[in-house]
Amino acid sequence: MFGQTFTPRMKFALALGLSAVMAAGAVGCSQAETGSKGKSEKKATITVSNYDRGNIPAAEGTVEENRWTKWINERSPVTVKFVPVARAEAVRKLNVMFASGSAPDIVNDYDTGFRNSLYQQKQLLPLDDYLQYAPEYQKLLEKYPQLRKVGTKPDGKLYEIGKINEPHLQSVAFIRMDWLKKLGLEVPRTTDELLDVLRAFVEQDPDGNGKKDTYGTNMSYTSGGMIDSMFGSYGWKLSDDDTIVRTWDNTLESLKFKKTLFEEGLIDKDYLADKNGAKAKQDYLNGKIGVFLPPAITNWFENTVTDIQTLRKVVPEAEIAPMEQPRSSMGQFVHHVVNPVQMTTVINAAAKDPKAAMEYINFIIKPENALILKKGIEGEHWREGEDGFPKVIDPEKNAKELDWAMDYSMFYSIPENPLLISTTAFDVSDPDQKAGLEMLNKADEFLLNPEAQYPALSHYEHMPSLPSELVVINTNIDKEIQDIYAKGIIGGAQYTAEQAVADAKAAWEKGGGKQIEEFMNTWYKENKEIAFLGKDILELVRSQH
Repeated sequence: MFGQTFTPRMKFALALGLSAVMAAGAVGCSQAETGSKGKSEKKATITVSNYDRGNIPAAEGTVEENRWTKWINERSPVTVKFVPVARAEAVRKLNVMFASGSAPDIVNDYDTGFRNSLYQQKQLLPLDDYLQYAPEYQKLLEKYPQLRKVGTKPDGKLYEIGKINEPHLQSVAFIRMDWLKKLGLEVPRTTDELLDVLRAFVEQDPDGNGKKDTYGTNMSYTSGGMIDSMFGSYGWKLSDDDTIVRTWDNTLESLKFKKTLFEEGLIDKDYLADKNGAKAKQDYLNGKIGVFLPPAITNWFENTVTDIQTLRKVVPEAEIAPMEQPRSSMGQFVHHVVNPVQMTTVINAAAKDPKAAMEYINFIIKPENALILKKGIEGEHWREGEDGFPKVIDPEKNAKELDWAMDYSMFYSIPENPLLISTTAFDVSDPDQKAGLEMLNKADEFLLNPEAQYPALSHYEHMPSLPSELVVINTNIDKEIQDIYAKGIIGGAQYTAEQAVADAKAAWEKGGGKQIEEFMNTWYKENKEIAFLGKDILELVRSQH
């Protein structure tokens, strides 16, 4: 499986090599600061935006100056002035900076629409002529041509720097295997079988307390999206005649399924009040949910180890397993995956020294430097485990000194360094952690089902950015349609799923949805050769396993 192809000898050799580089880099003066004849050279200065998430302890400093910015500037071939940008207001603040001519040389931001708007305003620098100063990134472009495909704009030039992410599901259903065994049931393979299992979880007292106090599953916050993915209901899809159409038929099937969950009491009927999913998570950890649909997984260790340890404090015999998406009337789908090719970084067209900017990017994505910015210093923040991978020495120390520093290397491709991949967090000498790693690997296998399709036209970060006038239309229509769908779920027999979809279609037409459909199809006709769609996502992810 992914991340498990390195022998202990290879891991040890790599770790040893990186340790040697780290030791060399620990000298007070970096090689870049000294000329070939030993004469001091003045380094170029650049500015770089960095998210301010408000999570840096006061004793550690600020986004602009802390132990890691000092570490970077002591060793980088250029001097870097970091520009803090509040995470929640990043786009607004950066737009103001560009409008006033004070935007930083390197802009790091995950918002695809924002970066596209900068391109349209001719605020971005084409990078093709400067790639020679970032040989580490050139290697990535050669290994992953998808990076060039996604980073290239309609004029055929490369504008964006990005990263390859680990090929894991963005979320997965977790099912109570002990409940299945107690009730003599199998893991459901279809959505009809899933309904039967959920009914049993509610009606047949799987926790054995003599009360009807269990839920089949959950649907609050973003968990309803996991049900949508079972039916391929994500707004847009390619039709048989190679045009982009709305997924009204998929949505109808998903809505009917959700309505059944609600009407038969297979979910908490107050799910709409659980705005952030906290109530559902607590129900799961208290042993009251049979199939838990979590929000997006950002930390597999937490979901497969920490959460299960918490659950077993309440239910010692609890046995959890990841569940493959059941086949629905609309086909077999995987759930969404972590964006495999994520663009993060652009260079300001007004940058005075693009060469220096690229040299900085090259410095950060060297494996030995990224390892330190991600894991900290060996002997201080991590030690080498028996498996050859870094293990945290003191989680509290890391929380104080390191964990907030991830954005300084946000454009680094973690799969390129076997010491950084998420599977290394699991200590297989610990039974709970070994079981957690096995769960992650099992979930990864679901991606390899050749019959499974991606449930959407593409990952949302690869969807086309609507022009501002269509954004307004889309926002207004979407709110109205979501309200209609909620009514379709909870509205009883007098308001059917069929009626809800019919009303949603009418709202779409009346609100100007046809303009959005025209835009989407124009975009597709002009970009179909370079668009990064669902099939491309699965092709790349499967090639990584």
